[in-house]
Amino acid sequence: MSIIRKIAKKDYDTFIDIVANAYPGMRIISQEDKKKTRSDLLNMIKDPAIHHYGLYRKGKLLGGMALYDFTMNILSEKAKIGGVGLVAVDLLHKKEKVCKEMISFFLERYRKKGVSLVALYPFRPDFYGRMGFGYGIKVSQYSFKPSDLPSGISKTHLHFLKKKDKGAIRKCHYRFFEQRHGMILDLSPKWDRIFEFPEAKVVGYKKGNDILGYVIFTFKKVQEDNWIKHNVIIREFVYENREILLELLTFLHTQLDQVDRIIYGTQDDNFHHILFDPRDGSDRIVKPLAHETNIQGVGIMYRVINTGAIFRMLKDHNFNDQNCRLNIMLRDDFFKINEGKTTVHFVRGKPYLKNRGGYDVEIQLDVSHFSSLIMGAVDFKALYDYGLAEISNDKYIDVVNRLFFTRQKPMTMTQF
Repeated sequence: MSIIRKIAKKDYDTFIDIVANAYPGMRIISQEDKKKTRSDLLNMIKDPAIHHYGLYRKGKLLGGMALYDFTMNILSEKAKIGGVGLVAVDLLHKKEKVCKEMISFFLERYRKKGVSLVALYPFRPDFYGRMGFGYGIKVSQYSFKPSDLPSGISKTHLHFLKKKDKGAIRKCHYRFFEQRHGMILDLSPKWDRIFEFPEAKVVGYKKGNDILGYVIFTFKKVQEDNWIKHNVIIREFVYENREILLELLTFLHTQLDQVDRIIYGTQDDNFHHILFDPRDGSDRIVKPLAHETNIQGVGIMYRVINTGAIFRMLKDHNFNDQNCRLNIMLRDDFFKINEGKTTVHFVRGKPYLKNRGGYDVEIQLDVSHFSSLIMGAVDFKALYDYGLAEISNDKYIDVVNRLFFTRQKPMTMTQF
Protein backbone atom coordinates (compact mmCIF):
# COMPACT_ATOMS: atom_id res chain seq x y z
CA MET A 1 0.00 0.00 0.00
CA SER A 2 1.27 3.47 -0.89
CA ILE A 3 1.36 6.51 1.36
CA ILE A 4 1.90 9.94 -0.16
CA ARG A 5 3.03 12.64 2.25
CA LYS A 6 5.47 15.51 2.56
CA ILE A 7 9.05 14.31 2.22
CA ALA A 8 10.74 14.10 5.60
CA LYS A 9 14.00 16.03 5.96
CA LYS A 10 15.85 12.78 6.67
CA ASP A 11 14.72 11.43 3.27
CA TYR A 12 16.09 14.25 1.12
CA ASP A 13 19.31 12.38 0.35
CA THR A 14 17.22 9.52 -1.04
CA PHE A 15 15.03 11.96 -2.97
CA ILE A 16 18.12 13.60 -4.48
CA ASP A 17 19.45 10.20 -5.61
CA ILE A 18 16.08 9.45 -7.21
CA VAL A 19 16.09 12.82 -9.01
CA ALA A 20 19.73 12.42 -10.10
CA ASN A 21 18.99 9.03 -11.69
CA ALA A 22 15.68 10.13 -13.23
CA TYR A 23 17.23 13.27 -14.77
CA PRO A 24 20.90 12.53 -15.56
CA GLY A 25 21.01 15.74 -17.61
CA MET A 26 20.84 17.71 -14.34
CA ARG A 27 24.39 16.45 -13.67
CA ILE A 28 23.94 15.72 -9.95
CA ILE A 29 27.00 13.51 -9.66
CA SER A 30 29.51 14.51 -7.00
CA GLN A 31 28.90 14.91 -3.29
CA GLU A 32 29.24 18.66 -3.82
CA ASP A 33 26.50 18.52 -6.46
CA LYS A 34 24.24 16.63 -4.08
CA LYS A 35 24.99 18.98 -1.20
CA LYS A 36 24.09 22.00 -3.34
CA THR A 37 20.90 20.30 -4.61
CA ARG A 38 19.86 19.50 -1.05
CA SER A 39 20.37 23.13 -0.07
CA ASP A 40 18.40 24.33 -3.11
CA LEU A 41 15.50 21.97 -2.41
CA LEU A 42 15.28 22.91 1.26
CA ASN A 43 15.41 26.58 0.33
CA MET A 44 12.56 26.02 -2.13
CA ILE A 45 10.14 24.85 0.53
CA LYS A 46 10.78 27.91 2.66
CA ASP A 47 8.25 29.41 0.27
CA PRO A 48 4.80 28.40 1.63
CA ALA A 49 3.53 27.95 -1.94
CA ILE A 50 5.96 25.09 -2.72
CA HIS A 51 5.67 21.57 -1.32
CA HIS A 52 7.69 18.39 -1.79
CA TYR A 53 5.65 15.20 -1.62
CA GLY A 54 6.89 11.63 -1.79
CA LEU A 55 5.34 8.22 -2.34
CA TYR A 56 6.30 5.66 0.31
CA ARG A 57 5.77 1.91 0.36
CA LYS A 58 6.72 -0.02 3.49
CA GLY A 59 8.42 3.14 4.73
CA LYS A 60 10.67 3.44 1.68
CA LEU A 61 10.62 6.53 -0.56
CA LEU A 62 10.04 5.41 -4.17
CA GLY A 63 9.32 8.74 -5.87
CA GLY A 64 8.75 12.41 -5.29
CA MET A 65 7.46 15.63 -6.82
CA ALA A 66 7.23 19.37 -6.22
CA LEU A 67 3.74 20.92 -5.98
CA TYR A 68 3.14 24.63 -6.54
CA ASP A 69 0.25 26.82 -5.40
CA PHE A 70 0.07 29.27 -8.30
CA THR A 71 -2.10 32.19 -9.34
CA MET A 72 -2.84 32.36 -13.06
CA ASN A 73 -4.53 34.95 -15.22
CA ILE A 74 -7.28 32.90 -16.89
CA LEU A 75 -9.23 35.08 -19.32
CA SER A 76 -8.56 38.12 -17.08
CA GLU A 77 -9.67 36.30 -13.92
CA LYS A 78 -7.08 35.73 -11.19
CA ALA A 79 -7.44 32.03 -10.43
CA LYS A 80 -5.67 29.65 -8.08
CA ILE A 81 -4.15 26.73 -9.98
CA GLY A 82 -1.89 23.83 -9.11
CA GLY A 83 1.46 23.08 -10.70
CA VAL A 84 3.61 19.97 -10.51
CA GLY A 85 7.27 19.51 -11.39
CA LEU A 86 10.37 17.47 -10.53
CA VAL A 87 8.34 14.26 -10.84
CA ALA A 88 10.88 11.50 -10.29
CA VAL A 89 10.62 7.74 -9.73
CA ASP A 90 13.26 5.35 -8.38
CA LEU A 91 14.75 3.50 -11.38
CA LEU A 92 14.20 0.18 -9.60
CA HIS A 93 10.49 0.88 -9.21
CA LYS A 94 9.53 2.18 -12.64
CA LYS A 95 6.42 0.62 -14.25
CA GLU A 96 4.99 0.05 -10.75
CA LYS A 97 2.42 2.89 -11.03
CA VAL A 98 4.39 5.20 -8.74
CA CYS A 99 4.01 8.17 -11.10
CA LYS A 100 0.33 7.38 -11.75
CA GLU A 101 -0.41 7.40 -8.02
CA MET A 102 1.50 10.64 -7.45
CA ILE A 103 -0.30 12.46 -10.28
CA SER A 104 -3.66 11.16 -9.03
CA PHE A 105 -2.80 12.55 -5.60
CA PHE A 106 -1.83 15.87 -7.20
CA LEU A 107 -5.19 16.15 -8.99
CA GLU A 108 -7.18 15.14 -5.91
CA ARG A 109 -5.28 17.53 -3.64
CA TYR A 110 -5.98 20.58 -5.77
CA ARG A 111 -9.60 19.66 -6.48
CA LYS A 112 -10.18 19.45 -2.71
CA LYS A 113 -8.62 22.91 -2.40
CA GLY A 114 -11.30 24.26 -4.78
CA VAL A 115 -8.95 24.55 -7.76
CA SER A 116 -10.35 23.90 -11.24
CA LEU A 117 -7.17 23.82 -13.38
CA VAL A 118 -3.64 22.45 -13.05
CA ALA A 119 -0.55 22.64 -15.24
CA LEU A 120 2.82 21.02 -15.84
CA TYR A 121 5.76 20.85 -18.23
CA PRO A 122 5.86 17.28 -19.60
CA PHE A 123 8.94 15.11 -19.80
CA ARG A 124 6.87 13.28 -22.43
CA PRO A 125 3.73 14.95 -23.86
CA ASP A 126 2.08 11.65 -24.83
CA PHE A 127 2.49 10.27 -21.31
CA TYR A 128 0.67 13.20 -19.72
CA GLY A 129 -1.77 13.44 -22.62
CA ARG A 130 -3.05 10.00 -21.61
CA MET A 131 -3.58 11.43 -18.12
CA GLY A 132 -5.85 14.13 -19.53
CA PHE A 133 -3.44 17.05 -19.97
CA GLY A 134 -3.95 19.19 -23.07
CA TYR A 135 -1.41 21.12 -25.09
CA GLY A 136 -0.88 24.82 -24.68
CA ILE A 137 0.59 27.15 -27.30
CA LYS A 138 3.86 25.97 -28.81
CA VAL A 139 7.10 27.78 -28.04
CA SER A 140 9.01 29.13 -31.04
CA GLN A 141 12.76 29.56 -30.65
CA TYR A 142 14.13 32.20 -33.00
CA SER A 143 17.77 32.81 -33.89
CA PHE A 144 18.24 36.16 -35.61
CA LYS A 145 20.88 38.82 -36.13
CA PRO A 146 20.64 41.99 -34.00
CA SER A 147 20.60 44.03 -37.22
CA ASP A 148 17.29 42.39 -38.19
CA LEU A 149 15.52 44.10 -35.31
CA PRO A 150 14.01 47.55 -35.79
CA SER A 151 16.11 50.42 -34.50
CA GLY A 152 14.34 53.36 -32.92
CA ILE A 153 15.66 56.80 -32.14
CA SER A 154 15.96 56.47 -28.36
CA LYS A 155 17.37 54.36 -25.53
CA THR A 156 17.21 57.18 -23.02
CA HIS A 157 14.96 55.36 -20.55
CA LEU A 158 17.10 52.20 -20.40
CA HIS A 159 19.31 51.29 -17.44
CA PHE A 160 21.07 48.22 -16.08
CA LEU A 161 18.93 47.08 -13.15
CA LYS A 162 20.36 46.04 -9.79
CA LYS A 163 19.10 44.15 -6.77
CA LYS A 164 17.72 47.40 -5.30
CA ASP A 165 15.30 47.51 -8.27
CA LYS A 166 13.69 44.14 -7.56
CA GLY A 167 10.59 45.68 -5.96
CA ALA A 168 9.92 47.80 -9.03
CA ILE A 169 10.60 44.80 -11.31
CA ARG A 170 8.10 42.73 -9.34
CA LYS A 171 5.47 45.46 -9.77
CA CYS A 172 6.18 45.58 -13.51
CA HIS A 173 5.83 41.81 -13.73
CA TYR A 174 2.51 42.02 -11.84
CA ARG A 175 1.11 44.61 -14.25
CA PHE A 176 2.21 42.44 -17.19
CA PHE A 177 0.57 39.43 -15.50
CA GLU A 178 -2.71 41.34 -15.25
CA GLN A 179 -2.65 42.08 -18.99
CA ARG A 180 -1.83 38.60 -20.34
CA HIS A 181 -4.08 35.54 -20.38
CA GLY A 182 -2.20 32.43 -19.21
CA MET A 183 0.49 34.27 -17.25
CA ILE A 184 1.44 32.77 -13.89
CA LEU A 185 2.29 35.17 -11.10
CA ASP A 186 5.93 34.39 -10.41
CA LEU A 187 6.96 33.41 -6.91
CA SER A 188 8.76 36.19 -5.03
CA PRO A 189 12.16 34.44 -4.52
CA LYS A 190 12.72 34.55 -8.29
CA TRP A 191 13.81 38.17 -8.18
CA ASP A 192 16.50 37.42 -5.58
CA ARG A 193 17.80 34.51 -7.65
CA ILE A 194 18.17 36.66 -10.79
CA PHE A 195 20.64 38.99 -9.12
CA GLU A 196 22.52 36.12 -7.47
CA PHE A 197 23.26 34.65 -10.91
CA PRO A 198 26.38 36.58 -11.98
CA GLU A 199 26.00 35.90 -15.72
CA ALA A 200 22.48 37.33 -15.93
CA LYS A 201 22.07 40.89 -17.20
CA VAL A 202 18.88 42.87 -16.63
CA VAL A 203 18.17 45.97 -18.70
CA GLY A 204 15.02 47.87 -17.84
CA TYR A 205 12.95 50.82 -19.01
CA LYS A 206 12.70 53.32 -16.14
CA LYS A 207 10.31 56.22 -15.82
CA GLY A 208 10.72 57.97 -12.50
CA ASN A 209 10.73 55.24 -9.86
CA ASP A 210 8.77 52.84 -12.05
CA ILE A 211 10.08 50.07 -14.28
CA LEU A 212 7.77 49.58 -17.26
CA GLY A 213 9.65 46.86 -19.11
CA TYR A 214 12.81 44.76 -18.94
CA VAL A 215 14.83 42.11 -20.70
CA ILE A 216 16.83 39.44 -18.85
CA PHE A 217 19.63 37.88 -20.90
CA THR A 218 22.96 36.10 -20.80
CA PHE A 219 25.91 35.94 -23.19
CA LYS A 220 27.08 32.64 -24.65
CA LYS A 221 30.20 32.10 -26.75
CA VAL A 222 29.56 31.20 -30.38
CA GLN A 223 32.72 29.07 -30.29
CA GLU A 224 34.65 28.02 -27.20
CA ASP A 225 37.99 29.24 -28.60
CA ASN A 226 36.60 32.63 -29.68
CA TRP A 227 36.23 34.98 -26.72
CA ILE A 228 35.09 37.94 -28.85
CA LYS A 229 31.93 36.70 -30.60
CA HIS A 230 28.83 35.85 -28.54
CA ASN A 231 25.17 35.05 -28.86
CA VAL A 232 22.61 36.65 -26.59
CA ILE A 233 20.17 34.28 -24.89
CA ILE A 234 16.98 36.09 -23.86
CA ARG A 235 15.55 34.61 -20.67
CA GLU A 236 12.59 36.94 -20.19
CA PHE A 237 11.16 39.88 -22.13
CA VAL A 238 8.45 42.07 -20.59
CA TYR A 239 7.04 45.35 -21.84
CA GLU A 240 3.88 47.31 -21.08
CA ASN A 241 3.41 49.12 -24.39
CA ARG A 242 4.88 49.56 -27.87
CA GLU A 243 7.13 52.51 -26.97
CA ILE A 244 8.86 50.46 -24.29
CA LEU A 245 9.17 47.51 -26.66
CA LEU A 246 10.82 49.68 -29.30
CA GLU A 247 13.45 51.04 -26.88
CA LEU A 248 14.32 47.53 -25.71
CA LEU A 249 14.54 46.31 -29.31
CA THR A 250 16.76 49.30 -30.14
CA PHE A 251 19.09 48.28 -27.31
CA LEU A 252 19.31 44.73 -28.71
CA HIS A 253 19.80 46.07 -32.26
CA THR A 254 22.81 48.12 -31.18
CA GLN A 255 24.66 45.00 -29.97
CA LEU A 256 25.35 43.99 -33.59
CA ASP A 257 29.11 44.66 -33.40
CA GLN A 258 29.64 42.13 -30.58
CA VAL A 259 26.71 39.74 -30.89
CA ASP A 260 26.36 37.19 -33.68
CA ARG A 261 22.77 36.09 -33.05
CA ILE A 262 20.00 36.56 -30.52
CA ILE A 263 18.25 33.41 -29.31
CA TYR A 264 14.71 34.03 -28.16
CA GLY A 265 11.95 31.60 -27.20
CA THR A 266 8.43 33.02 -27.38
CA GLN A 267 4.79 31.95 -27.62
CA ASP A 268 4.03 34.95 -29.84
CA ASP A 269 3.02 33.57 -33.25
CA ASN A 270 3.42 37.00 -34.82
CA PHE A 271 7.01 37.64 -33.77
CA HIS A 272 8.56 36.91 -37.18
CA HIS A 273 6.81 39.99 -38.61
CA ILE A 274 9.04 42.27 -36.53
CA LEU A 275 12.24 40.91 -38.10
CA PHE A 276 13.71 42.33 -41.30
CA ASP A 277 15.03 38.83 -42.09
CA PRO A 278 13.37 36.13 -39.95
CA ARG A 279 15.56 33.27 -41.25
CA ASP A 280 17.47 31.43 -38.54
CA GLY A 281 20.76 31.02 -40.41
CA SER A 282 20.32 27.31 -41.13
CA ASP A 283 19.47 27.90 -44.82
CA ARG A 284 17.09 24.94 -44.61
CA ILE A 285 14.10 24.92 -46.93
CA VAL A 286 10.80 23.52 -45.74
CA LYS A 287 9.11 21.95 -48.76
CA PRO A 288 7.71 22.99 -51.10
CA LEU A 289 9.36 26.42 -50.66
CA ALA A 290 9.53 28.00 -47.24
CA HIS A 291 12.56 29.29 -45.34
CA GLU A 292 13.19 27.96 -41.83
CA THR A 293 12.70 30.78 -39.34
CA ASN A 294 12.52 28.97 -36.00
CA ILE A 295 12.20 25.66 -34.24
CA GLN A 296 9.06 24.86 -32.26
CA GLY A 297 8.20 22.66 -29.32
CA VAL A 298 5.31 21.69 -27.11
CA GLY A 299 5.71 23.20 -23.65
CA ILE A 300 3.24 23.78 -20.86
CA MET A 301 0.17 21.51 -20.66
CA TYR A 302 -3.12 22.29 -18.91
CA ARG A 303 -5.74 20.10 -17.27
CA VAL A 304 -9.25 20.88 -16.07
CA ILE A 305 -9.99 18.97 -12.86
CA ASN A 306 -13.42 20.43 -12.09
CA THR A 307 -15.45 21.44 -15.14
CA GLY A 308 -18.29 23.10 -13.24
CA ALA A 309 -15.89 25.02 -11.03
CA ILE A 310 -14.00 26.53 -13.95
CA PHE A 311 -17.22 28.07 -15.27
CA ARG A 312 -18.09 29.34 -11.80
CA MET A 313 -14.64 30.92 -11.65
CA LEU A 314 -15.27 32.51 -15.06
CA LYS A 315 -18.75 33.78 -14.17
CA ASP A 316 -17.78 37.38 -15.03
CA HIS A 317 -16.03 36.50 -18.27
CA ASN A 318 -17.87 37.33 -21.49
CA PHE A 319 -17.78 34.39 -23.87
CA ASN A 320 -18.02 36.68 -26.90
CA ASP A 321 -21.66 37.76 -26.40
CA GLN A 322 -22.98 34.35 -27.45
CA ASN A 323 -26.42 33.04 -26.48
CA CYS A 324 -26.40 29.28 -26.30
CA ARG A 325 -27.51 26.49 -23.98
CA LEU A 326 -24.55 24.11 -24.15
CA ASN A 327 -24.15 20.61 -22.74
CA ILE A 328 -20.53 19.50 -22.41
CA MET A 329 -20.06 15.73 -22.26
CA LEU A 330 -16.54 15.12 -21.04
CA ARG A 331 -14.51 11.92 -21.17
CA ASP A 332 -12.01 11.65 -18.33
CA ASP A 333 -10.67 8.11 -18.00
CA PHE A 334 -7.88 9.06 -15.58
CA PHE A 335 -9.83 11.24 -13.12
CA LYS A 336 -13.36 9.83 -13.14
CA ILE A 337 -14.82 12.35 -10.68
CA ASN A 338 -14.45 14.96 -13.45
CA GLU A 339 -16.15 12.85 -16.12
CA GLY A 340 -19.71 13.43 -17.30
CA LYS A 341 -21.96 16.26 -18.36
CA THR A 342 -21.91 19.93 -17.47
CA THR A 343 -24.71 22.14 -18.77
CA VAL A 344 -23.93 25.82 -19.20
CA HIS A 345 -26.40 28.44 -20.40
CA PHE A 346 -24.63 31.40 -21.98
CA VAL A 347 -26.69 34.58 -21.91
CA ARG A 348 -25.11 37.48 -23.80
CA GLY A 349 -21.80 35.73 -23.19
CA LYS A 350 -22.14 35.20 -19.43
CA PRO A 351 -22.12 31.55 -18.24
CA TYR A 352 -24.74 30.10 -15.89
CA LEU A 353 -24.48 26.52 -14.66
CA LYS A 354 -27.73 24.54 -14.87
CA ASN A 355 -28.35 21.26 -13.06
CA ARG A 356 -31.67 20.81 -14.82
CA GLY A 357 -33.31 22.05 -17.97
CA GLY A 358 -32.71 21.57 -21.65
CA TYR A 359 -29.93 22.57 -23.95
CA ASP A 360 -29.59 23.60 -27.59
CA VAL A 361 -26.52 21.59 -28.47
CA GLU A 362 -24.14 19.04 -26.95
CA ILE A 363 -20.43 18.66 -27.54
CA GLN A 364 -18.45 15.53 -26.68
CA LEU A 365 -14.68 15.51 -26.22
CA ASP A 366 -11.81 14.29 -24.09
CA VAL A 367 -10.73 16.34 -21.07
CA SER A 368 -7.33 16.95 -22.66
CA HIS A 369 -8.87 18.68 -25.67
CA PHE A 370 -11.40 20.54 -23.53
CA SER A 371 -8.53 21.84 -21.38
CA SER A 372 -6.80 23.24 -24.46
CA LEU A 373 -10.14 24.64 -25.68
CA ILE A 374 -11.08 26.49 -22.47
CA MET A 375 -7.59 28.02 -22.37
CA GLY A 376 -7.91 29.25 -25.95
CA ALA A 377 -4.98 27.18 -27.17
CA VAL A 378 -7.10 25.56 -29.89
CA ASP A 379 -10.35 26.42 -31.69
CA PHE A 380 -13.41 24.18 -31.41
CA LYS A 381 -13.74 24.05 -35.18
CA ALA A 382 -10.21 22.64 -35.47
CA LEU A 383 -11.03 19.96 -32.89
CA TYR A 384 -14.20 19.10 -34.81
CA ASP A 385 -12.44 19.01 -38.18
CA TYR A 386 -9.73 16.74 -36.73
CA GLY A 387 -12.34 14.33 -35.36
CA LEU A 388 -11.34 15.16 -31.76
CA ALA A 389 -14.74 16.59 -30.80
CA GLU A 390 -18.31 15.80 -31.74
CA ILE A 391 -21.38 18.04 -31.81
CA SER A 392 -25.04 17.06 -31.78
CA ASN A 393 -26.05 19.73 -34.30
CA ASP A 394 -23.47 20.97 -36.77
CA LYS A 395 -25.43 24.20 -37.29
CA TYR A 396 -23.98 25.29 -33.93
CA ILE A 397 -20.32 24.74 -34.86
CA ASP A 398 -19.68 28.44 -35.44
CA VAL A 399 -21.54 29.43 -32.27
CA VAL A 400 -19.48 27.05 -30.13
CA ASN A 401 -16.33 28.14 -31.91
CA ARG A 402 -17.08 31.78 -31.06
CA LEU A 403 -17.88 30.87 -27.45
CA PHE A 404 -14.37 29.61 -26.78
CA PHE A 405 -12.46 31.92 -29.13
CA THR A 406 -9.86 34.07 -27.34
CA ARG A 407 -8.26 37.11 -28.93
CA GLN A 408 -5.22 36.56 -26.73
CA LYS A 409 -3.61 33.12 -26.77
CA PRO A 410 -2.29 31.86 -23.42
CA MET A 411 1.33 32.67 -22.63
CA THR A 412 3.53 31.97 -19.66
CA MET A 413 7.12 32.70 -18.67
CA THR A 414 7.19 30.66 -15.46
CA GLN A 415 9.26 27.48 -15.42
CA PHE A 416 8.60 24.84 -12.78
